[in-house]
Amino acid sequence: MKLRPELLLAVMLGLLLPALETARRGWAHWSVDFTTMFEDYAGGAALLVAAFATWRGARWAPAWMLVAWSGISFMMLLSTVSQLEKQWRGDLEPHSAVVLIVKLALLLISVYATLQSLRRVRAGD
Repeated sequence: MKLRPELLLAVMLGLLLPALETARRGWAHWSVDFTTMFEDYAGGAALLVAAFATWRGARWAPAWMLVAWSGISFMMLLSTVSQLEKQWRGDLEPHSAVVLIVKLALLLISVYATLQSLRRVRAGD
């Protein structure tokens, strides 16, 4: 099986999303804002399930990959817009510019992978 970009990116972001959020906020943030932490862990898990199913050749894998990437794209869009709003209002966190750049990169990656997944579903791959 040829290594598809959205598969490799699903593994990378599946591991990175929870790791980056935990590094940014720390384990204690689970008790402060459960939803913020949970969405990154759930998104990472969805991408890893999609990657594993694709690797194993499951019939439902292309659709699941598209759903997972679409969800991550939407999550990153909302997160990036929220970060931009915080920047605009002057509500800055430590390393705010770095956080914004990383979020923009993750948004672009997830949109690219969503489009690749959509192309594969349409082609019947």
